[in-house]
Amino acid sequence: MIRISGATWHEKSLIKKVEKATFRHLNQQDFFVIDMTIVDEATIKDLNSSARGVDKVTDVLSFPCFDGLELPVAKDKFSFDDYDGNRVLLGSIMICRKRAEEQAVEYGHSVDREIGFLACHGFLHILGFDHVEPEDEKIMIAHQKAIMADIGLSR
Repeated sequence: MIRISGATWHEKSLIKKVEKATFRHLNQQDFFVIDMTIVDEATIKDLNSSARGVDKVTDVLSFPCFDGLELPVAKDKFSFDDYDGNRVLLGSIMICRKRAEEQAVEYGHSVDREIGFLACHGFLHILGFDHVEPEDEKIMIAHQKAIMADIGLSR
Protein backbone atom coordinates (compact mmCIF):
# COMPACT_ATOMS: atom_id res chain seq x y z
CA MET A 1 0.00 0.00 0.00
CA ILE A 2 1.31 3.39 -0.87
CA ARG A 3 0.28 6.70 0.64
CA ILE A 4 0.87 9.48 -1.88
CA SER A 5 0.69 13.19 -1.20
CA GLY A 6 1.34 16.25 -3.33
CA ALA A 7 0.48 14.37 -6.53
CA THR A 8 -2.22 14.82 -9.11
CA TRP A 9 -4.78 12.06 -9.60
CA HIS A 10 -2.96 11.02 -12.79
CA GLU A 11 0.42 10.87 -10.99
CA LYS A 12 -1.10 8.80 -8.19
CA SER A 13 -2.51 6.33 -10.70
CA LEU A 14 0.86 6.06 -12.45
CA ILE A 15 2.80 5.61 -9.19
CA LYS A 16 0.42 2.88 -8.00
CA LYS A 17 0.91 1.08 -11.32
CA VAL A 18 4.70 1.26 -10.87
CA GLU A 19 4.40 0.03 -7.28
CA LYS A 20 2.38 -3.03 -8.31
CA ALA A 21 4.76 -3.81 -11.17
CA THR A 22 7.78 -3.52 -8.85
CA PHE A 23 6.40 -6.00 -6.32
CA ARG A 24 5.24 -8.35 -9.10
CA HIS A 25 8.68 -8.21 -10.78
CA LEU A 26 10.47 -8.96 -7.51
CA ASN A 27 8.02 -11.72 -6.60
CA GLN A 28 7.40 -9.89 -3.33
CA GLN A 29 4.09 -9.97 -1.50
CA ASP A 30 2.97 -6.42 -0.72
CA PHE A 31 2.29 -6.14 2.98
CA PHE A 32 4.09 -2.82 3.25
CA VAL A 33 3.24 0.83 3.68
CA ILE A 34 5.26 3.30 1.63
CA ASP A 35 4.97 7.07 1.97
CA MET A 36 5.60 9.01 -1.22
CA THR A 37 5.46 12.76 -1.61
CA ILE A 38 5.79 14.90 -4.71
CA VAL A 39 7.65 18.02 -3.59
CA ASP A 40 8.99 21.32 -4.90
CA GLU A 41 12.62 22.24 -5.47
CA ALA A 42 13.10 24.07 -2.17
CA THR A 43 11.78 21.10 -0.17
CA ILE A 44 13.93 18.49 -1.91
CA LYS A 45 16.99 20.73 -1.70
CA ASP A 46 16.49 21.11 2.07
CA LEU A 47 15.98 17.35 2.49
CA ASN A 48 19.02 16.56 0.35
CA SER A 49 21.12 18.97 2.40
CA SER A 50 19.98 17.68 5.78
CA ALA A 51 19.97 13.95 4.87
CA ARG A 52 22.96 13.69 2.58
CA GLY A 53 24.91 16.91 3.12
CA VAL A 54 24.43 17.83 -0.53
CA ASP A 55 23.10 21.37 -0.86
CA LYS A 56 21.41 21.09 -4.25
CA VAL A 57 18.16 20.06 -5.89
CA THR A 58 17.87 16.37 -6.75
CA ASP A 59 15.23 14.31 -8.50
CA VAL A 60 14.41 11.63 -5.93
CA LEU A 61 15.31 10.81 -2.34
CA SER A 62 14.60 7.52 -0.61
CA PHE A 63 14.54 6.87 3.10
CA PRO A 64 14.40 3.11 3.76
CA CYS A 65 13.38 1.82 7.17
CA PHE A 66 15.45 -1.37 6.79
CA ASP A 67 18.93 -2.24 5.59
CA GLY A 68 19.73 -5.45 3.77
CA LEU A 69 16.29 -6.88 3.04
CA GLU A 70 16.66 -10.21 1.30
CA LEU A 71 13.81 -10.49 -1.18
CA PRO A 72 11.36 -11.98 -1.23
CA VAL A 73 10.88 -11.33 2.46
CA ALA A 74 8.07 -12.83 4.53
CA LYS A 75 6.02 -11.13 7.23
CA ASP A 76 7.50 -13.35 9.93
CA LYS A 77 10.97 -11.89 9.29
CA PHE A 78 9.85 -8.63 10.91
CA SER A 79 9.68 -7.99 14.64
CA PHE A 80 6.50 -7.25 16.52
CA ASP A 81 7.57 -3.60 16.66
CA ASP A 82 7.82 -3.41 12.84
CA TYR A 83 4.80 -5.50 11.84
CA ASP A 84 1.41 -4.55 13.24
CA GLY A 85 -0.28 -7.72 12.01
CA ASN A 86 -1.27 -6.03 8.78
CA ARG A 87 1.53 -3.88 7.32
CA VAL A 88 5.21 -2.92 7.73
CA LEU A 89 6.37 0.65 7.12
CA LEU A 90 9.00 0.19 4.42
CA GLY A 91 10.14 3.78 3.98
CA SER A 92 9.55 7.15 2.38
CA ILE A 93 10.26 8.52 -1.07
CA MET A 94 10.33 12.15 -2.21
CA ILE A 95 10.17 13.10 -5.89
CA CYS A 96 10.77 16.63 -7.16
CA ARG A 97 8.14 17.32 -9.84
CA LYS A 98 10.07 20.24 -11.40
CA ARG A 99 13.26 18.18 -11.69
CA ALA A 100 11.25 15.29 -13.21
CA GLU A 101 9.78 17.69 -15.79
CA GLU A 102 13.24 19.04 -16.64
CA GLN A 103 14.74 15.56 -16.96
CA ALA A 104 11.90 14.42 -19.20
CA VAL A 105 12.87 17.20 -21.63
CA GLU A 106 16.60 16.43 -21.22
CA TYR A 107 16.11 12.73 -21.95
CA GLY A 108 13.49 13.24 -24.65
CA HIS A 109 10.65 11.27 -23.10
CA SER A 110 7.37 11.98 -21.33
CA VAL A 111 6.95 13.36 -17.83
CA ASP A 112 4.97 10.18 -17.06
CA ARG A 113 7.98 8.07 -18.01
CA GLU A 114 10.27 10.18 -15.82
CA ILE A 115 7.98 10.22 -12.76
CA GLY A 116 7.38 6.49 -13.22
CA PHE A 117 11.11 5.86 -13.44
CA LEU A 118 11.84 7.96 -10.33
CA ALA A 119 9.11 6.12 -8.42
CA CYS A 120 10.56 2.77 -9.53
CA HIS A 121 14.06 3.91 -8.54
CA GLY A 122 12.78 4.96 -5.12
CA PHE A 123 10.88 1.70 -4.59
CA LEU A 124 14.00 -0.32 -5.39
CA HIS A 125 16.07 1.74 -2.95
CA ILE A 126 13.66 1.22 -0.06
CA LEU A 127 13.54 -2.48 -0.92
CA GLY A 128 17.29 -2.68 -0.39
CA PHE A 129 18.83 -2.09 -3.83
CA ASP A 130 21.60 0.42 -4.41
CA HIS A 131 23.94 1.58 -7.16
CA VAL A 132 27.11 2.56 -5.30
CA GLU A 133 29.12 -0.42 -6.56
CA PRO A 134 29.22 -1.11 -10.33
CA GLU A 135 27.82 -4.65 -9.96
CA ASP A 136 24.96 -3.42 -7.77
CA GLU A 137 24.24 -0.67 -10.30
CA LYS A 138 23.94 -3.26 -13.11
CA ILE A 139 21.45 -5.24 -11.04
CA MET A 140 19.39 -2.16 -10.18
CA ILE A 141 19.36 -0.95 -13.80
CA ALA A 142 18.22 -4.38 -15.00
CA HIS A 143 15.32 -4.33 -12.53
CA GLN A 144 14.37 -0.78 -13.51
CA LYS A 145 14.37 -1.63 -17.23
CA ALA A 146 12.22 -4.73 -16.70
CA ILE A 147 9.71 -2.94 -14.48
CA MET A 148 9.41 0.05 -16.80
CA ALA A 149 8.97 -2.25 -19.81
CA ASP A 150 6.26 -4.18 -17.93
CA ILE A 151 4.16 -1.02 -17.59
CA GLY A 152 4.87 0.22 -21.11
CA LEU A 153 7.21 3.07 -20.18
CA SER A 154 10.49 1.90 -21.71
CA ARG A 155 12.95 4.40 -23.12
